[in-house]
Amino acid sequence: MLPPIRHGDLFDPRIAAGDTVVIIDGVYHHAPAVRHKEIIWTLARSVRVIGAASIGALRAAELRACGMIGLGAVWQAYADGVLEGDDEVAVAQSAVDARACTWPLVRVRQVVGMARSRHVIDVEQAGRLTSALAEVYYAHRSLDAVKRITRRLAPSFDAWLDDALATDPHFGDVKRTDALTAVHAALELDGPPTVPVPGLAWATRCFRQWANAFAVEMTEHGRLLTVQRVGFQQIFDRQFKDVWWEFLAEYGASGLPPTLACAVINPCADLTDEATAARLLARETGADRADAARYAAVNTEACRRHGGFFPEAIKESVVQEMLTAVWDVGSAGLEEEAWLRGFQGVREAVDAARPFVLGFLRDQEAVR
Repeated sequence: MLPPIRHGDLFDPRIAAGDTVVIIDGVYHHAPAVRHKEIIWTLARSVRVIGAASIGALRAAELRACGMIGLGAVWQAYADGVLEGDDEVAVAQSAVDARACTWPLVRVRQVVGMARSRHVIDVEQAGRLTSALAEVYYAHRSLDAVKRITRRLAPSFDAWLDDALATDPHFGDVKRTDALTAVHAALELDGPPTVPVPGLAWATRCFRQWANAFAVEMTEHGRLLTVQRVGFQQIFDRQFKDVWWEFLAEYGASGLPPTLACAVINPCADLTDEATAARLLARETGADRADAARYAAVNTEACRRHGGFFPEAIKESVVQEMLTAVWDVGSAGLEEEAWLRGFQGVREAVDAARPFVLGFLRDQEAVR
């Protein structure tokens, strides 16, 4: 069991073909939500994906044509068009254990519907309660807020709800019920999953950049991001231009001059592919991995000590000064050198180099 899903979690290398992933809760306010394309990519790898209860139900309703499996009452309501808004399942989550701190609208609707069917309130009162609670911002719809409104609009409902929650603290929690349904269903499924839609794939350049950002590999220095290891080679290996040229030759670029080929044929390499990553890291040494890990640690320490620091904020002029020194070219030659090293110009090279600047400057200071 893992924390609420967020963008990038499905790239976890522990998720392999034949596995089943159950998506229930997810983040989407303070961090990017899991994207539809990530789920499509996961399905295409013969991973069964089930959604229920919360963002899982929402994504399953949106992606059922792609083979994502939806379960539970919340999913059914989205699939049938009874529910439409994201706010129906939104809750504020505890920063400690991700526990829900507020009531989602789907629980409000469930409890109000139960009260109406048991003649605790009438249809008019049910409508007023639901409308009043729907107007409360999701992060403010705590049980206390629910009770303040119900106490004012329907005292009989308030007393009834008190008794029901005293007997069962999960009373009316349709999301919890759906989550348990999905987990039990996943455990009972037989046979390995297959690609639900023939030809299902997602391989745009933007998607590959997302996948590359989360590609990791265990090394002697712990888990290191593959994109940073490759970036370290692009920046600091004097002969990386040869590595990149050999990589481009596989794309049919051997008939062009290197400078032209690098500028015209510049694929976004798939760093989730082990063979591609190994090809681009062909000249990487143990010392390179150690430096990459050390530079990452320098950034982490700087962020801890100085709350306002983050590598992305390092001035572009400072990064370019480092690149001119490392590549031994003048500022006018940075653009061409960047293309020859696999970057789409100096701007992309600057972005890739920023995580190494602070560590590099510390090394230079130590030498002086």
